[in-house]
Amino acid sequence: MNSTEQEFLKFYMEQTWEEMRHLENLRERVSAIIITLATAITGFIIQQKFTSETRPLMWFIILLGIFGLLMTLKIFQIHQKSQKRLDKWYSYLETNSGDNPQILILRNLADVENKREFRIVSKIPHNYFWSTIFVFIIIAGTYLLFQKPTADVKETSPTSSTTIIIKNDKKLDTIYHKVDSLINKK
Repeated sequence: MNSTEQEFLKFYMEQTWEEMRHLENLRERVSAIIITLATAITGFIIQQKFTSETRPLMWFIILLGIFGLLMTLKIFQIHQKSQKRLDKWYSYLETNSGDNPQILILRNLADVENKREFRIVSKIPHNYFWSTIFVFIIIAGTYLLFQKPTADVKETSPTSSTTIIIKNDKKLDTIYHKVDSLINKK
């Protein structure tokens, strides 16, 4: 390998590392925005007591979760592509450096030591943690979607100006109808 090729390879490796850092920052920022939005919208829906007017927001939470999940997976895919490129370049650089270079040997030794210290956690790819957050957002949005409205409903008797507040409850609905029939008899 000539010096120009070696300089170019080192430059390209530095650029790839920089791109990988940008990808991680992008993933973190997108995740923070989606988590913040989903939390705020969920709080609003709960505060509004799951009214039918909040159903589009429930769907929006699900879509946010799906978007976050797909974004995380795509960023991980791009990150892994860059990592595979780096691995090949390291190997090429080491092979063509002469004088028994130890770049890959030392990196692999450090990886083995790390896996030994963190046996369980090291088996889980880091993108699973981020993906799980978005799966929980999708589940939360789905859960909200299937909640029945609990807001108070105001009803006015047609023959009277009496307003009775009824919760969505069959017992109270029966009481309302009994009171209404008594009012109508008079």
